[in-house]
Amino acid sequence: MIMTSNMTILSTLAGIGILMSGCSNELELPTYTGPKNPVEISPEDSDLLHFEGRAEPIDCGRNLVERFIKVANSNWGRTDKQSSSFVTYPDVCAWLGAFWFLEAAIDNAILTADDAARKEAISLMQGIVDRYDNVITGKATFGSGTPLYTGLLWRYDKGENRVDYYIWGAISLHIASIMDNPKYSGISWPQTREEYLEFGLQYAESQFHPYTFEEFKARFKDPASYDMGRVDPGKKYDLPQEKYNSWKGYLDKGYSWQPRLWIDDMFMITSLQMQAYQATKNDASYNTEVTYPGYNKLNNQNRFLDRAVREMKLYIEEIQGSGGLYWHSPSAQQFWARGNGWMAVGMPLMLQLIEDIPDYAAEAALLKDEYKRMMAALLNYQQPGGCWAQLIDYPTMWTETSGSAMFTYAFITGVKNGWLDADIYGSAARKAWNTLSGTYLDENYDLRDVCAGTGTGSTVGHYESRERTTGDTHGQAAMLWCTTALTELANNALADKTEK
Repeated sequence: MIMTSNMTILSTLAGIGILMSGCSNELELPTYTGPKNPVEISPEDSDLLHFEGRAEPIDCGRNLVERFIKVANSNWGRTDKQSSSFVTYPDVCAWLGAFWFLEAAIDNAILTADDAARKEAISLMQGIVDRYDNVITGKATFGSGTPLYTGLLWRYDKGENRVDYYIWGAISLHIASIMDNPKYSGISWPQTREEYLEFGLQYAESQFHPYTFEEFKARFKDPASYDMGRVDPGKKYDLPQEKYNSWKGYLDKGYSWQPRLWIDDMFMITSLQMQAYQATKNDASYNTEVTYPGYNKLNNQNRFLDRAVREMKLYIEEIQGSGGLYWHSPSAQQFWARGNGWMAVGMPLMLQLIEDIPDYAAEAALLKDEYKRMMAALLNYQQPGGCWAQLIDYPTMWTETSGSAMFTYAFITGVKNGWLDADIYGSAARKAWNTLSGTYLDENYDLRDVCAGTGTGSTVGHYESRERTTGDTHGQAAMLWCTTALTELANNALADKTEK
């Protein structure tokens, strides 16, 4: 079901206003209280290039990466609990954030001819590559010293082959996409590009493969497949026909068979597929797709990018709430901060890839419109201190920092790409970043007040009562994304200065 809004957003030099018309599901947005004219915003207020102390992006990013390397594997993001038996998706997001930041930091060192800074960034990248290799080779352990499990395909979980596990393939795909770049010379890659690529693509391909009912059943009845090699007959799962039919309904339309229509699933599915695209975009053999019953691929684009675009559009249509914000799921109609954060980050990440591809002109226009509409809504809900509440439309609820960092990233990225007003959104991003780094980042570079991993809930109390954690990799990842966007913005300014 598409939940539409009768909202018109007007963005002019006179400010941003949001006009509402009557609808039972409409979101009452507060009046925007920021400067009504960019002239009233001083250059210092909207400056995203100059920061001091912990807010300095490159120094902050280095410390966040060092912290990630030192801390043990989390438990669904929690670093204050015993490690999970496998790598969970918040850690994968932090891994990707560490790579993205270090790539931007290396570019910065090259632009500034700072060889010492480049060597330091290369050393840190070796650290995150080695951490990944320690998992793959069994050196990383949990509990009483048992190696972490790495075969996350067909992971059993309450009768669901959940998307949470598949994003694990994104790390090896990202490594495959960058390891041949001479900028990263000096790094020792423990595996070949073909090995990294093969490992990651099994996740990306399986996520969209049109398995038959019998193929699914065979997988679920094989302990070595569904239970990561742990023989546990009590957990064998006999797939019901109705469950398969629900998956097949998505497959027949060219979507992944994994949607739960939870908002974070959108990010996990599209991120894996976009990493597969980055690793294969120069190989035309990946421009074809398996023909699904009832679905035919309509363009000659890389199949992984095409899948990501289709999936993003599905989630925009199915979980759109009102006023530019998104539900946690169709059955959990609450505007949870981190949930909306996945959309706020996922949309510009994809838009940067497809904006100039003619085959995706319509999708890019939709994405940009939805993104800008969401940013306008978030701007109105920004708290005076710079962050956002656990439930965005309950501004007196406690401040949630992982979602706040994601929104900050989205603002910075919009300014960097010229999609958002640099004065208005630059000012909002600067305020948020200074607060996150100066108030909520502790002496260990662990972010405080991060909402613990949260399933869907239909009540306000479900979200308000969630535990607040420190050092959770949901928050560490989002902070790394911010340092990446700020460093990329600085790099653009340096490159422009050099050209002049």
